[in-house]
Amino acid sequence: MSEQRPTPPHSPASADAALAQAGATPLRPSDPSRIGPYIPLGLLGSGGMGHVYLARPGDNAAGLAAVKVIRPEYAEDARFRRRFEREAAVHSRVHTPRTPQLLGTGFDDSLLWMATQFLPGLNLAEAVRECGRLERAGVWRLVAELGQALAALAAADVVHRDLKPSNVVLSLQGVYVIDFGIAQAADGSAITSTGSRVGTPAFMAPEYLREGHCDTASDVFSLAGSLIYAATGHAPFGDGTGVDVMHRVAFEEPKQDIMAELTAVDPALAALMAACLAKDPAARPLPRQLIEAATAAGHAHGTPPAWHEPLAARLLDRQQACEVLERVAVEETVQLRTPVAPPMFPSPGAGAGPTPVPGPVFGHPTPATSPTPPTSPSPPWQDPAPAPVGSGSRRKRKALLAVAASLAVCAVAASAFLLTRPSMGETASAAPKATDSAAPGGARTAAPPGASVSPSGKKKESRKAEPREPEAASQSASATSAAGAGGTRPTPGGEASATSGNGSGGGSTPAETPTPTAPTTPATPPWNSQCTYYSGTELTVRGNRGQRVVQVQCMLTKRGYSVGASGVDGEFGDATLAAVKQFQGAKGLEVDGEVGPNTWAALRSST
Repeated sequence: MSEQRPTPPHSPASADAALAQAGATPLRPSDPSRIGPYIPLGLLGSGGMGHVYLARPGDNAAGLAAVKVIRPEYAEDARFRRRFEREAAVHSRVHTPRTPQLLGTGFDDSLLWMATQFLPGLNLAEAVRECGRLERAGVWRLVAELGQALAALAAADVVHRDLKPSNVVLSLQGVYVIDFGIAQAADGSAITSTGSRVGTPAFMAPEYLREGHCDTASDVFSLAGSLIYAATGHAPFGDGTGVDVMHRVAFEEPKQDIMAELTAVDPALAALMAACLAKDPAARPLPRQLIEAATAAGHAHGTPPAWHEPLAARLLDRQQACEVLERVAVEETVQLRTPVAPPMFPSPGAGAGPTPVPGPVFGHPTPATSPTPPTSPSPPWQDPAPAPVGSGSRRKRKALLAVAASLAVCAVAASAFLLTRPSMGETASAAPKATDSAAPGGARTAAPPGASVSPSGKKKESRKAEPREPEAASQSASATSAAGAGGTRPTPGGEASATSGNGSGGGSTPAETPTPTAPTTPATPPWNSQCTYYSGTELTVRGNRGQRVVQVQCMLTKRGYSVGASGVDGEFGDATLAAVKQFQGAKGLEVDGEVGPNTWAALRSST
């Protein structure tokens, strides 16, 4: 009996799917093929300083890495490199299972990079946004495990300075603190310059905002804000990133409605978080006291509670995706890179006859009206059957004759073009002028050079108000429109002419006015182009006020809904509530009057 081969653990298709499930996007042609000892698999994110890649060791060793690569203009700066090295040094001082392991750094081939252990999970902001608020047991698990992380940071004399939901990662194995980019060691080796305020205002500590002072107590304050966000979906001092939020954090008490919501979840948890948010750093609990509080609540020893659904399922999917990617051989990683699009054929000049169409090699059939035969994988004179012995000379003669015939046809076509095209002066004078009246006698203005002409001799109608293509394809789309879809092309005289008319005879045609190549009618609807006050998805409900409410009211108004006599005033009152409910009903959403992620997405849709 023959031995049965095991089924391969993965395939290129499953690797592509795993890459998306792991939270990465395909590599672009411009991305590096190797970073130090690591082979990039996908792109995890980009920022002003550089990119973060999901990568695997080039020697096929186990494990995945998150590799941060700094932009060359920063990497070549000696001062910035020293700061980057200090970041790595601060990270290496922390020894706890609650932070990712630092794998290494390097500066080679103009690439300044740092690699850390990749954690297959979701950050807390993603988890709440996509899977809902954490249950009581899940929040206490965060208290215990993040308390362990802060205790390890304090033992290493390290202050994180930017604890917030997006820097807390949840996985099936536990909770982790990530991103030491602006961390500061107790010896004063700050990554950022002296006196700067770097971080997220809604989660900064008041002493840091007022005086620039930051220590472990400051991290406890920021941690409490992240825990309250996990339980309620809101930062304790309200949402926003401006000066108003900074003032509330520095001088005011947490919002009463948010703390009341936390009390409804667990009174002991609310009391602990209130103590962590004390304005006086000395009044806040120490990290070990957070662990003790979780122990007293029964959530610090034994098997940790499972995450709620659908969060647990999402984390399992992400972990399984990473297991697939770990098995991708180094030589197969090239298949995960976005392929480069084949170049488009250049358009022929005016008067050269119908535009050639790419043959079957590009997957496009050749139209029946094309005067040239469709391109085939092999020359038309080549007999696919094996040639008999002694027929080589006959086949050679046929090939030569066919080549000669093709050259003759090309010569005739070129001659016809040169003999029939108008002179440069005639072309320039024939270009239509921008006037408010029709052509003399109601006759149709002659098509300018380069205008698309139908077989019947009538110009095609211009395409107007077509949906705008994605940015990456906009250039080729406009070029196609100008060459063959009735768009505009510049005349030799320097004026742009546009095709127009309804294609029917007997009526006068308005004079044509120079227009740009791009469509003149914006494809972006007014509720997206004119309402740009807020771009997030935080929950917005009756009683709220501010820019998020202005955004909601503006978008509803542009969509035709009334938000009351006061109009767009930033006050979420009864009229706005009614308009939101009408919109939700029209879109088939849950009619609750709350503008959450689903309603935000519907408001921003193009329909």
